[in-house]
Amino acid sequence: MPFAEVVFNLPLFHSFTYNIPAHFENLQPGKRVLVPFGKRTLTGIVTGLKDKAGFSTLKDILDILDDKPLISAPMMELTQWIAEYYFCSWGQALHLALPKGIDEYNKETIHLLREDGASDLTERQRELYLLIGENPGLSKQYYRKKFGYGSFYYFLERLQEKGVIRIEQNMQKARAKSKLRKFVSFAENYLQEKEEHKDYLKYIKKRPQVEAFILALGGKEILMSEFLKETKMANGTLYKIESYGLCSIEKKPLARKPQFAYSENEKDYELTEEQEKAVAAIYEKYKKGQFSVSLLHGVTGSGKTQVYIEILKKVIAGGKTGLILIPEISLTPQTVFRFQAAFKQEIAVFHSKMSMGERFDAWNACYKGKIKIVVGPRSALFAPLQNIGLIVVDEEHSTTYKQSDVTPRYNARDAAIYWARLNEALVILGSATPSLESYYNARNGKYHLLEIRNRVDNIRMPDVQIVDMKQKRVRLEHKITLFSELLLEKIHTRLQRKEQVILLQNRRGYSSFMQCPQCGFIPVCPNCDIGLTYHSYNEQLRCHLCGYQRPASHNCENCGGKQIVYKGVGTQRIEKELQQLLPAARILRMDQDTTRGKNSHDEILNLFGRAEADILLGTQMIAKGLDFENVTLVGVISADVGLALPDFRSGERVFQLLTQVAGRAGRGAVHGEVVVQSYLYSHFAIQMAKAHDFTGFYMEEIRHRQNYKYPPFYRLIQILISSEKISEAISIARTIAVNINRRAGGRYCTVLGPAPAVIARMNNLYRWQVLLKLSPQTDPAGKHSKKILRQILEPYISKRTQGLYVTVDVDPQLMH
Repeated sequence: MPFAEVVFNLPLFHSFTYNIPAHFENLQPGKRVLVPFGKRTLTGIVTGLKDKAGFSTLKDILDILDDKPLISAPMMELTQWIAEYYFCSWGQALHLALPKGIDEYNKETIHLLREDGASDLTERQRELYLLIGENPGLSKQYYRKKFGYGSFYYFLERLQEKGVIRIEQNMQKARAKSKLRKFVSFAENYLQEKEEHKDYLKYIKKRPQVEAFILALGGKEILMSEFLKETKMANGTLYKIESYGLCSIEKKPLARKPQFAYSENEKDYELTEEQEKAVAAIYEKYKKGQFSVSLLHGVTGSGKTQVYIEILKKVIAGGKTGLILIPEISLTPQTVFRFQAAFKQEIAVFHSKMSMGERFDAWNACYKGKIKIVVGPRSALFAPLQNIGLIVVDEEHSTTYKQSDVTPRYNARDAAIYWARLNEALVILGSATPSLESYYNARNGKYHLLEIRNRVDNIRMPDVQIVDMKQKRVRLEHKITLFSELLLEKIHTRLQRKEQVILLQNRRGYSSFMQCPQCGFIPVCPNCDIGLTYHSYNEQLRCHLCGYQRPASHNCENCGGKQIVYKGVGTQRIEKELQQLLPAARILRMDQDTTRGKNSHDEILNLFGRAEADILLGTQMIAKGLDFENVTLVGVISADVGLALPDFRSGERVFQLLTQVAGRAGRGAVHGEVVVQSYLYSHFAIQMAKAHDFTGFYMEEIRHRQNYKYPPFYRLIQILISSEKISEAISIARTIAVNINRRAGGRYCTVLGPAPAVIARMNNLYRWQVLLKLSPQTDPAGKHSKKILRQILEPYISKRTQGLYVTVDVDPQLMH
């Protein structure tokens, strides 16, 4: 087959055909190739081979980068489904399945040849010439972005013709590679061979500890650097020993693995009756060797993790492998420890805080079939694990499974179900507060519903008290604090008993914004339409959307007033007030500001697990999955945060958050208590969370969803138009909405908008949106609507113009 179909990690909705030169043999789908692409050289992925091409002249493939396909046929099928369902290119979806940093490409940089070359240039040519002169030697992409996309290449060619610039070609090699290190191993007949070398016998007679260390190795290989360190031997001496044939020194890949300091006491678990029933029901599905989805709805502390472990033991005993997806990086150390304790074998971990080399080595170990268990957040789904028998999606309701900020905007929970179908594997969706979509599917027979209603060891659910903060706040130095009398009293009691406390606030920073009481001025981000958040630890105002920051001024920038007021509540402010109210308390804060380091999650949780802190204060990342037996009190500072958001899921999220964080209390011998501070005492999400009544909440919420035509009854597609010019954003949004309405509106979907996005300006871009509600009768999966959308939106997505971005989010989790 002389022609190959190649796709790229670019927003292009079709493949490109290349000629396969005769000297390239055994080219297969799933391999990477180096090919010319326009004026560049890029790495692409082969998706197919064919005998005929629709073009008379084709470019040749320059090189084949892989001996074997890096992407398996089933993974090709999964990524193709992701591309079609989540409205992205196949090349973008395929790159989810490859480790970062392995691509090769040709980087072109531009340099000036003449410093005085602007005299005979036109105005636009001179503009580009001066732009290059300001920062010479940078990439074409840099100058193109600064100059404008429309006519960049035309004017660049004119400057080349006039001899004022030169373009250099530099091939960028793969950044992620195996780490090679020297290993030493001693010969099996070492004891016999050494007798023939008298000078070596004299050496070990003087240094018997060297001989003892070699014998203790028992024939195992060891890093050469470690051997030299332990024996205090010189390099030259070791190489001389090698020349005698007593040992061999060989370069081999050294696997880089993330290090976790987290530990806990290992326990002997005995399954409860409910756990045994759940394991038996799921195993019955496994024995049939067929794809199935089970929703494990178990209250917090009911031992869902142990159910996963028991099923995985059976799956591995049957010669298959397992994938454990978790929602947060913060849960990785605890989860890895428990699975390693249960299985006593190597577990591959994937998460975003790992180095590029660590991720590459974990991917490589899975690719070579050395791994049977993978643990990690959503990106772990694409590990090249072989012969999958089980996929667990723990805390399946979590929004972190949806990639919402970059393309492809896929939901790992739903992609995991499709992946399991391709592998004829089991799926377990686990949660104490399942998403309404999953619970609806389970109640309607699409998933197998399993429920665990009691905690392990018959531990009682924590008692929950709701405090009406309109009346119950404490005063501190003539100021009203963030704490109720009840919560402070209960924290005091826990500190006296040497028990631990978790406090949740769903916002980081010191306060949400600063305001002048005299003129009402609020410092606003110059790039986004939101107030700047005040961070006290470095006296900075920071935008949590675009990253803009500047020093905070304690005088009003507008009128000069000196009575700046902090409004809203952040974790830093809570920490400061706690230190004033409870000076003896040892407090750990866990939010995005304190967990920027590679192992910071691990370190904070390890300190708390060793009881080296009394209070763990944090944001959503501490609400799920953490299990500390000495935590007997959970406090929620502001339960209402999120209820006012213009999002139909806001009530569901608040219920889930309160239920999940309440479940951190009382998981040991001492009964737990929860104090929830709220200004919306009577809201049904808060009242149902108090009663641990998921079914009651579901029945109330599902009625609203059906009445207002939201998921799970209707699927949604959100189209976001962002532009540097507000007039362009509105114009394009209107054009898109009109075209969709004309071709699909009423028949396949309902078109809402265009309207300003919830955050109308972000990163200096004006944002407008169009929302589609797909008809469950005529277009339940969205195939017809997406086909029409591709025809309408492809020109905007593929041929990007400067400052205009059109993105599509299928099944959006956040209405932003």
